[in-house]
Amino acid sequence: MSVPPGSIIVSDWHRFPDSREFFSRILHNKKRRKFGLLEAPMMPPHMNVDIVRYKVFISGKTGVGKSALAARLAGLDFPKMHYETTGIETTVVFWPVRLKESGRVLFFRFELWDCGESAIRRFDHMLPSCKEQVDAILFLFSFTDRGSFDDLSNQITRITESSDRVVKLVVGTKRDRKRRNTFSRSLGSSDLQSGR
Repeated sequence: MSVPPGSIIVSDWHRFPDSREFFSRILHNKKRRKFGLLEAPMMPPHMNVDIVRYKVFISGKTGVGKSALAARLAGLDFPKMHYETTGIETTVVFWPVRLKESGRVLFFRFELWDCGESAIRRFDHMLPSCKEQVDAILFLFSFTDRGSFDDLSNQITRITESSDRVVKLVVGTKRDRKRRNTFSRSLGSSDLQSGR
């Protein structure tokens, strides 16, 4: 089993036979099961598995692909037509991992919170609800919308505070779209680094 330097989990454990029992609990007909906020994978009593929870808020301008990213991370089909999220949508993703040192298996539980931009502006309680006990914030921009990239610093300032001990990550979406080339060329390589 290969482990990248500094990693505490076995990164390719999902390829090994002893992982099948755990993955069968999050899959149905070779597709990811959809879990609600109060649900969890059912494990046999003899398999004691701890669940480590993370709340992740997905932030960005209307149309950058927040709901599509949440669906993609959950292994679900994402909507072909764009519609603005009218309130808060939560998507729960479970992923089993084996710890490198102890060999113990854990389930990571990622609670993805997605809220429409106009709902945040219209209702004062939406943003505080999304930020409450959050572990990470994904700030999205679209490669097809230069304005969404230019707005990142305002978005980060509006949503986070300097005292926050929250993981902040900027994510570019719609990289596969045609208009991306013009957008990418207009930025210098020092402005934007994209991973594959």
